[in-house]
Amino acid sequence: MRLKILISGALWLILTVSFAQNNYKTFLKKADRAYHARNYDDAVRLYKKAEKFKKGNAKITYKIGKSYLLSREKVKALPYLKTVQQLDPNIDRDIDLQLGKAYQYNYRFDEAIKAYARYGQKNPKMVLRANRKIAECRMADSLYVNPNNAKVTGLGNTINSRWNDYTPLITADGNTMVFTSNRAGSTGGLKLRDGTYYEDIYISQKENGLWTKPVNISSKINFKFHDAASSLSPDGNTLFLYYESGGGDIYVSYFTDGEWSSPVSISDEINSAFWETSISITRDGKTLYFTSDRPGGYGNLDIYKSELKEDGSWGRPRNLGPSINTSGNEDSPFILPNGDVLYFSSDGHLGMGEHDVFYSEMVDGKFQPPVNMGYPINTVHSDNYFVISEDKKQAYYASIRENGIGMADIYSIDLSAPPPVRKKVPKKTKPVETPAETPTTVVASAAPLPPVKEEPPTDETPATASKEYYDEYVTLQKDLGIITLLKGKVIDAETGKPLEAQIRLTDNVGNKEMALVNSNAETGEFELIIPNGGNYGVSTAKTGYLFNSINFNLPAFSDYQEVDTHIILQKAEIGSKIVLKNIFFDIGKSDLRTESLGELARIRELLEGGSDLKVQINGHTDNVGNAVYNKVLSKKRAQSVVDYLVQHGIAQERLAAKGFGEERPLVSNDDEVDGREINRRTEIEIIGVGNDI
Repeated sequence: MRLKILISGALWLILTVSFAQNNYKTFLKKADRAYHARNYDDAVRLYKKAEKFKKGNAKITYKIGKSYLLSREKVKALPYLKTVQQLDPNIDRDIDLQLGKAYQYNYRFDEAIKAYARYGQKNPKMVLRANRKIAECRMADSLYVNPNNAKVTGLGNTINSRWNDYTPLITADGNTMVFTSNRAGSTGGLKLRDGTYYEDIYISQKENGLWTKPVNISSKINFKFHDAASSLSPDGNTLFLYYESGGGDIYVSYFTDGEWSSPVSISDEINSAFWETSISITRDGKTLYFTSDRPGGYGNLDIYKSELKEDGSWGRPRNLGPSINTSGNEDSPFILPNGDVLYFSSDGHLGMGEHDVFYSEMVDGKFQPPVNMGYPINTVHSDNYFVISEDKKQAYYASIRENGIGMADIYSIDLSAPPPVRKKVPKKTKPVETPAETPTTVVASAAPLPPVKEEPPTDETPATASKEYYDEYVTLQKDLGIITLLKGKVIDAETGKPLEAQIRLTDNVGNKEMALVNSNAETGEFELIIPNGGNYGVSTAKTGYLFNSINFNLPAFSDYQEVDTHIILQKAEIGSKIVLKNIFFDIGKSDLRTESLGELARIRELLEGGSDLKVQINGHTDNVGNAVYNKVLSKKRAQSVVDYLVQHGIAQERLAAKGFGEERPLVSNDDEVDGREINRRTEIEIIGVGNDI
């Protein structure tokens, strides 16, 4: 009897395990299928069912976290990814990237920065991506702790659905809204792989201050495939549309005699074989702005401008240039009716995370560097399709937020409140320079610079030595009063006379140029704004001179401060040399750190601009450790700089490397900060000019 019971129990256990294993595989397969179909809500649900059969499984937990990260409930990814990272930090080379995103979506920016830093350390080839995410978190933190006066309110479930609702277009009187949605009930009823429907265009009226239930705008406009609204004239009688014809084109429909006309292509000049997505037009109907990914742009989607010709046709589109367009996507342009302010979304300009909304004012016929609209308009999620009233007091846009009704929802923005008052408390202090061997967050061997891209024709004047600009992040920090103001004079090392020179600010961590200013030709005076919270290089250059190098490593959110200095330039002649303050190595190593890329670019510019120069890179150490080892190390470091320059087009015969070890200290090695730190250095020295090469 006991034997029968044991046998029955064993069989029951085998069947139970087999049943569980089969169910686990079934749910896992379905979940994987939903994940690859981008149906992330279903993927989460199915992975959780699979998890019940394998509690604590790191791989399943990781898949749940990644699915949440791509769903509308992104904030829920964090506990899953944290658990996985603690259980198995080597589960995937991207685990720290995913964890960084989860922290970022939860507005925990310090922890996100640490995760992205680990990602860069483990994946040297992805260090630029890691640095970009770190820069986003710094920007996001600045905006988040200093919110603007905007009040953002969802339009509720009358307008919004559980699907995507976006591209709100409002008439000038504010009483009619046209928008796009891929909700159920679309024309044709066709579905995509992720469970959403094909897009249709809807219209709603405001009655007694409330929006009516949206209805399909017209059977002449909506078809069974994607139909999206792009722009609406102020009177509401001209509607610009996006259709999938060609590579994706802009069409136009007119409201006459109580109905919408059949859409027609706007122009062969505007539409191309490539992707045209969004459009906006001035009140007089003479200038339009649109987005396209046609060849010759600066990135993916760029914003272009076209003007109406005398014969009524649209002229050749002109790219708005690199002050507006980036290597990323610039989308959904909205021009104020009088044409003086352009609003758009971008994932290329530095923002809080995904797409942010920016604006650019037109001054003297040129659009100025874009300004981030700030938090709470922009969030760590995607914020897009921004439209605003002419008095700039009321706006609408689409945003993906964890407290929304659906995927993307439409929100209204009240901008009528006065802006918050910010105080600046000036004080003077000396710059804090980065020790040459103090490791910063991300460490990797030197990466190649991005290829130079041929620029398309633009409306902007070609860059000259007198061009000045500031990155939007610097401008934001200035408005918040968390900057260092570097000011002084640029002078000739031999005569002491003032010089006109170009002063460049570079974010060493992100390898991004942040500002370009010029010293006064008569006085040599200049002012340069340096945002707090980062490792920055300041390079001063003038034709015929060896450039000057300064480093600033500034703590985040310290008080406003001013630094007075004289920048001394030496003529480019045999024997002149400078210390390269923005060349970095780890302790005891000779691999260039990525923070050195900006300074390496300055050396390249010097040699490319002065083809008759020959230079020697000198390496120096302090007196700690073995003297022979130090001399070998210093030579290897100098050679690393030379090797980089050769790899990037500088002739080998114009370069030399020499290591001096501890033989040539500038000061005593008795202490660290005022001694050994200064003696550890890399120099550039001119050893040949003209026929002396």
